[in-house]
Amino acid sequence: MNNNKKIKYGVFGLGISGIATLHFLKEKKEKFIAWDDNLSNRENIKTQGFEDCLIQLNNPIWKEIIILVLSPGVPLYFPKPHPVVSLAEKNNIEIICDIELFYRTFRDNIYIGVTGTNGKSTTVALIFHILNHNKIPCQLGGNIGKPILKCTPSKNDIIIIEVSSFQIDLLKDTKFDVAVLLNISKDHLDRHGNMENYISTKYKIFSNQQKNDTAIISVDDVNTEMLSTKLEKDSSANLIKISTKKINNGVSVLNNTLYRKDIKIRELDLPTSLQGQHNQENIAAAYAATYSSTNLSDKEILDALPTFQGLKHRMEYIGEKHNIKFINDSKATNFESTEKALKTFEKIYWIAGGIAKDGGIDGILHFKNKLSHVFLIGSSQENFSETLKAFSIPYSTSNSLENAFTQALELAKKDTSKNKTILLSPAASSLDQWKNFEERGDYFTKLTHSFINDTK
Repeated sequence: MNNNKKIKYGVFGLGISGIATLHFLKEKKEKFIAWDDNLSNRENIKTQGFEDCLIQLNNPIWKEIIILVLSPGVPLYFPKPHPVVSLAEKNNIEIICDIELFYRTFRDNIYIGVTGTNGKSTTVALIFHILNHNKIPCQLGGNIGKPILKCTPSKNDIIIIEVSSFQIDLLKDTKFDVAVLLNISKDHLDRHGNMENYISTKYKIFSNQQKNDTAIISVDDVNTEMLSTKLEKDSSANLIKISTKKINNGVSVLNNTLYRKDIKIRELDLPTSLQGQHNQENIAAAYAATYSSTNLSDKEILDALPTFQGLKHRMEYIGEKHNIKFINDSKATNFESTEKALKTFEKIYWIAGGIAKDGGIDGILHFKNKLSHVFLIGSSQENFSETLKAFSIPYSTSNSLENAFTQALELAKKDTSKNKTILLSPAASSLDQWKNFEERGDYFTKLTHSFINDTK
């Protein structure tokens, strides 16, 4: 590798994390080039003063960079490597992501990394809340929506990072003082090729850990239970198993009560944002992470829980009127995630659909008695309707979110029972009708506020 190359970095993929990378490199006075296949992304960075760094991929200068900072959204392996990946490999160019770049710049901080198919956003937000509540300096970023390179840590800050499987694939030196793996279920197989590769990638969050570090892993699903056994053999890190069932050695939360090493610590006072069995796992993980990375007492950690407001778009309580609760769970883009909401509420008027993931809503039969009616939107309507029809679950094809909301409201208002819930939990991607799940959830919230504030 020629270390005399004039341009050190190439940045490929100019979405939110890519733009943050450009600003970071500019501030560090590094030399870099950049590109994105998407014209609108290229036009966007021109307006931010980066026009001169845009160099097409067929320019030989791309072969001369030392490090490629790749957006996690760019295919690394499957369905086939993007041409920029092949170019980098042919020319012995190191491929990393923004998290790795951040870590190499701020190596001396304490790092908490959280991954899992579901629940990671709530868990990192809860860790962040607990630390803030106790005035412990910390920064939060990564896959949660704030690019890590937008963080500007002081030397005492604890860095909390939500890490996706795509980002884990691009980590090299990064070592988490506390690494958390919540769960693994079928997702992103188009990018990982098969379930075995996906599981293997998630396990890499524990890479580079040493005996003074902590590995936290759930033993509630078959995949993570298998990996916990592997960790016991492979890793010198301090292992903490977490569960929503009683376990002899670890941390568990069940029936809103926290146990450590099978000893009852405390019954928990939980806000709406932490209701539901799935949140018991998130609480166990957040407790274990803060307990092992700070000197906080049980009381200091658990006293923070009641004031946790939760995340936007993740089982977010929007309001209530006429005994109807409105819940925005737009972030639920697969059925495993939607399941958590379906377990939590009763008398559900469910709005679902978008671009279906593998398996669709095949597990819906378990919730048949909770579903008053289902309102389908987006490109998955035919797929989802076949499943609902097979199980004799009442549904309507509503096409749009606005239609679905109006129809759900109409039926829920006629329902004389209490504890009714209109739930947006799509179990599908938003990209057929929306820019992202946030835009979808914001529109549901807007419709809800309009109804609640209507004085008619």
